[in-house]
Amino acid sequence: MTSIAAPAATARRPAKLSRRIGLTALLVLGGIVAALLARSFMGPSTYRTPMWAIWLHLATVVPAVPLGAWLLWRRRKGDLAHKIGGRAWAAMMVVTAIDSFWIRTVTGTISPIHIFSLIVLVQLPRAIWFARMGDIDRHLKLMRGIYIGLIAAGFFAMAPGRTLWTLAFG
Repeated sequence: MTSIAAPAATARRPAKLSRRIGLTALLVLGGIVAALLARSFMGPSTYRTPMWAIWLHLATVVPAVPLGAWLLWRRRKGDLAHKIGGRAWAAMMVVTAIDSFWIRTVTGTISPIHIFSLIVLVQLPRAIWFARMGDIDRHLKLMRGIYIGLIAAGFFAMAPGRTLWTLAFG
């Protein structure tokens, strides 16, 4: 009796949607960095949020956007680079989510955008759990959802009147 060996598993190509999301994220990130650099030459603006919270938030969000895109775009998943990058990304997302609660509106309250922070704090541990249990499909779906939430929160954070808008454009 002969047996036919199963073909070697091939790496999946990232979906067009993932590429578009990543490209959009990188463009938004570039715009935010450019606006912040330009704003730094214009002098300080006034708002209620402590500066350390803004800078800590930006220090974790800015690298999380390209790192998350890289992790999602990579063809090879589950290797050491993916695990190390994923742990770093998860740590940045947790710090970002917790730190966001110090970033307040002009009236000193939190806003609906903070729902994204709660989602991260709930879904990220679930995604890690699914990866450890071997349920990679659910892990991937949750991680994509968290990343899309990161990009969506970035878009909403840049709305006129928001703290990041005020910091960047006065």
